[in-house]
Amino acid sequence: MRKILLATTLCAGLAACNPDKKMVEAVVINTGDITNAGCGYLLVLPDSSFLKPVRLDAAYQHDNLPVLIEYTFSGLTDTCDYGPKVYEMISISKIKRDL
Repeated sequence: MRKILLATTLCAGLAACNPDKKMVEAVVINTGDITNAGCGYLLVLPDSSFLKPVRLDAAYQHDNLPVLIEYTFSGLTDTCDYGPKVYEMISISKIKRDL
């Protein structure tokens, strides 16, 4: 009985310590030059919604790059001539490549 309780506690403790559990999958897409007809880099979530990062580090500026992100809504929106045309802007607090 003790071994089962210890194993259960250990498993629950490891799951709670997962630093990536708040991260969501996304795909970086390059919609083209923001000064022309594009929106720059957007993030596409699994539900096909789009988010526009306030800032996207150059290391992640690759079209069709799968990533994991943790973010907060900035309270701003942006408009451009791609897709739905109005995008929620986000601040990325954590990002990494999704392998």
